[in-house]
Amino acid sequence: MTIHLTPDQEERLQAVMRRGAYDSVEDVVEAALAAVEQRTLPGFAGTQAELEALVLEGMASEELSESEFWNRVQKRTESLLAEYDRAPRS
Repeated sequence: MTIHLTPDQEERLQAVMRRGAYDSVEDVVEAALAAVEQRTLPGFAGTQAELEALVLEGMASEELSESEFWNRVQKRTESLLAEYDRAPRS
């Protein structure tokens, strides 16, 4: 796949790399895709910090198979969503 960037997009990408945040264009694209995926996937309305906490919680727990890990993450996510749905709205 070939991607054509505008001059502004290319400059922004280069600026990110110059700051040392990422080592390659591929790393920047991967991070951007991960951010887009997180915002567009249904089922989790939490913050990035909440998601990271869930992942860390799973990683710190006893050794699980990948399937068991993701099942626990999904259950916790559903619990957080249920709490959010029950919260009063103004």
